[in-house]
Amino acid sequence: MGDEIFSNKNLFHASGAVKFGDTVLINGASGGVGLFAIEIANALGCKVIGVAGHETGLSLISQKGAIAISYKDPDFVKKVKVAAGPKGVDFILETTAKNVPKDIEILGKFGRVCLIGAPSHETVDFDMVLMKELTIKGTQATSVTPEQYRIMKAGLDKALEEGSINPIVEKVYTIDQIAQAHNDLMAPRSTAGKLILDLS
Repeated sequence: MGDEIFSNKNLFHASGAVKFGDTVLINGASGGVGLFAIEIANALGCKVIGVAGHETGLSLISQKGAIAISYKDPDFVKKVKVAAGPKGVDFILETTAKNVPKDIEILGKFGRVCLIGAPSHETVDFDMVLMKELTIKGTQATSVTPEQYRIMKAGLDKALEEGSINPIVEKVYTIDQIAQAHNDLMAPRSTAGKLILDLS
């Protein structure tokens, strides 16, 4: 639930929030947060581009109604620009800071990046940031207020009940498999969807 509410916060409540008609790119789109973010952006009437690096994940992204592109493709930037169209990408939900220099290249005028994970030290082309008038924002789950959480959880519960949001679960672990669950979560991502630990 926390991941879903976090991605909800970043798409709906971050400054420069996504709006109808935007082109949204989601990096790490085959994970639990990414797949949920695709559904949110689709519900907002956006064109959605989902990025992953393995065939299972790309297939899930397509099933959720997004344009699936592999970051391993040597023509990645070109394919994203073609998919986005003349005005470029409006909003990027970014899970890895090392992608930000490439995000700047992909974004159109007044584009926004919302960075939600993996901070690192990167060299950024600030000339391009200025020319395109871009916004780069970092955010954390801990910044969600109790009131924001209540509002977003109510919206999520309603969407789940109506079936407009359908989380994909890759694997459920029992309590005695907790070490394996942790290893799978921390391994270089070949998973797609959510990993669930059943405490019952």
